Amino acid sequence: MPVTLTGTADELKGFGALKILAVGTQSSTEISKKTGSAAEVSPLANGLALTLADGSTSFGGSSSAIMKIVASLAPASGLLGGSDLESAQVDSWVAYGTTNFEVPVSALKVAAAAASASAGKVNEGMVKSIKDDMAYSLSVLNCHVTPDDANYMVGKSVTIADIALACALREAVAEKLWDPSASEEKTVSLSKWYTSILSSDFFVAAIASLASEGSAAVAVAAPTVAVADADSSAGVTLSGIAPPVRNNLYKRNRIRIKEVLKSKNLIGQSITVAGWTRTLRKAGGKLLFIEINDGSCGTSLQCICEATATEGFEDAKKSGGTGSSFQFTGVLSESTSDGQAVELKVTTSKLLGAVYGGDAKFETVGGMLYPMSKKGHTLEHMRENAHLRPRAGLHAAAMRVRHAMAYATHRFFHDHGFLYIHTPIITCADCEGAGEQFGVTTMLGADHTKPGVELAVHKEPEPVEEKKLSKKELKRMAKRAAKGKQEESVKPEEVHVPGSVDYSSDFFAKRGNLTVSGQLNVETHACALSDVYTFGPTFRAENSHTARHLSEFWMIEPEIAFADLEDDINLAEDYLKYCVQYALEMCAEDLEFFENNPYGEEGLRDRLRNVLDSPFQRLTYTEAIKILEEAHANGANFEVKPEWGIDLPSEHERYLCEKVYKKPVVLTNYPKEIKAFYMKLDDDGKTVSAADILVPKIGEIIGGSQREHRKDVLIERCIEMGIDPKQVWWYIDLRKYGTVPHAGFGLGFERLILFVTGLDNIRDVIPFPRWAGNAEF
Repeated sequence: MPVTLTGTADELKGFGALKILAVGTQSSTEISKKTGSAAEVSPLANGLALTLADGSTSFGGSSSAIMKIVASLAPASGLLGGSDLESAQVDSWVAYGTTNFEVPVSALKVAAAAASASAGKVNEGMVKSIKDDMAYSLSVLNCHVTPDDANYMVGKSVTIADIALACALREAVAEKLWDPSASEEKTVSLSKWYTSILSSDFFVAAIASLASEGSAAVAVAAPTVAVADADSSAGVTLSGIAPPVRNNLYKRNRIRIKEVLKSKNLIGQSITVAGWTRTLRKAGGKLLFIEINDGSCGTSLQCICEATATEGFEDAKKSGGTGSSFQFTGVLSESTSDGQAVELKVTTSKLLGAVYGGDAKFETVGGMLYPMSKKGHTLEHMRENAHLRPRAGLHAAAMRVRHAMAYATHRFFHDHGFLYIHTPIITCADCEGAGEQFGVTTMLGADHTKPGVELAVHKEPEPVEEKKLSKKELKRMAKRAAKGKQEESVKPEEVHVPGSVDYSSDFFAKRGNLTVSGQLNVETHACALSDVYTFGPTFRAENSHTARHLSEFWMIEPEIAFADLEDDINLAEDYLKYCVQYALEMCAEDLEFFENNPYGEEGLRDRLRNVLDSPFQRLTYTEAIKILEEAHANGANFEVKPEWGIDLPSEHERYLCEKVYKKPVVLTNYPKEIKAFYMKLDDDGKTVSAADILVPKIGEIIGGSQREHRKDVLIERCIEMGIDPKQVWWYIDLRKYGTVPHAGFGLGFERLILFVTGLDNIRDVIPFPRWAGNAEF
């Protein structure tokens, strides 16, 4: 049972209620809001009242007092301090916030309201006095949080002191008494602390609860919604709010270049950076202009070394140029050059690694033979030097976007309450039934240079003399058959074809393969854990050299129980849109780079925004075929003639979403002959409940279906598709024990990266691409 916070509608949306709700979210105390008279709940109420879960114990008083009571309900949270000394310090800072921020802000509000009612003006002298006092109070707080390890007001974790002061400062910001975004030296550390508290998950959840309408109970401890920031719309967080990541032990001995370029507060300070040289330019022998990049962003930082002012200057001159690695310490200053906001005036240069590309033996320092020299390189050249291509701007940007899409994937499914299931990489099942699998064996031995390796094969079976059964044995067998005890085994029987490889002595005692999909395995968990997904590498021995195929790639495969095809499509559309939105917001610099890069795509971000602007177009496969047939009749130039029953090639898919609808398209209800055995058979007996999502530039990006949950129909489909049901006996078993309607889809992760970056070749969006004839590195 939750505790109940009672007050007027205005009180329940005020900063006093926010303090209490924030304590609730941080301490996992469920709080419901109730609109009503606090005085009726407690005679001591001062606008708000708290009723405990027993329904009879109530408390009134100030919001700070109620906040402290809520914190006391969860002593393990540490919100009141970890010792008597810390508790006293917490109380002191809470009182400081009330006296120096809450009271002045409230007084200013009252004065403004009175002036408005009388058509007068607020006393300017009073306003100035409040601002001056507050400026001093802010400087006091700034001094307290200035040390690098002072992440909180008291101790090493959040307390009610942090919450009370953050809420009070939030009110001061609203009244324009303080601007945390201003680059003021007197409050620079306080601004960082304030931003950190307000962006914490628990505070974000409290703001979401504060904004909720009505008097219905709002569960704050495990909220169903949370927001990205204080003013944005709500989002799903069904798995709860995660604790913040803290750098208790690990701290970089440098500042990432991404933070250097973003933070004006570092100007004038001595900082340390490290990275690899993009360019090195000498000026008269006494001056070096070195641009370094550490991979945190696409932009490099210019570092200036002077012969008379930089320790290590001579080593820097002899580094070999592009590709060498440095650690620089110096003072950051505003740059007077075009195209860069800041530059580092280096006081200490430490050459970490020179470039040995000055001669054919790679023993002389120099950049002449460095494979990733400053000049532009073809994509093929970068693939041939895949171990060095992360230093190229294009591949580095692709890897940052890849990381962002992986994180967005996990975030999306986690916040929707899905469980991440690790499915096996080695399997004996063929999910797609295509047979294009890589075998896994130890029968070839560890020494691949050993000659004369022979594989054991099955021999012709020796004739077995048939044993004549006695009348007693025949009678016993007849009785068993009559009682139904002699059931046929559902598991596959070993079939020994003479001359075929005998895997009985192999590691798994049978033929093992690299998986082509984790779907069948993850379905087993969906039929017990409801909503699950797998995200891992898959392999197909498909001898294809197109720009859309790899032999090793990653698949994202969610499965949802108690769901049909429409649920599956809705999930897929939401997921794809979330990834696009995440890329637009979190990878803006890299997307701009791809948009302006000759290997990228002009108008990339407009295409991605178009994905978000409207619902995906949904139509059946049959309807799509009619559109394509009409287009073909009217002169559309297709290599493959469209007709019902074909597996649509990429040209047809792209025509639908690029020419006809100009947005993503969902095709449903495909002919059963061209889809997998596990897809649910439709009532017409001709089509299956399948859905493919087609997007501009790529074509099919997601393929999904409602799964066939009827045992008899599933067995029939296996037979129709040439699959022995015994080979997937465990998969069919799921239909015997508590079967449920369920659905899922698969998305090729690399195709998602292609779609988001605008690149053309799938080999350029994975660290080490594998295709037929290539497994280097």
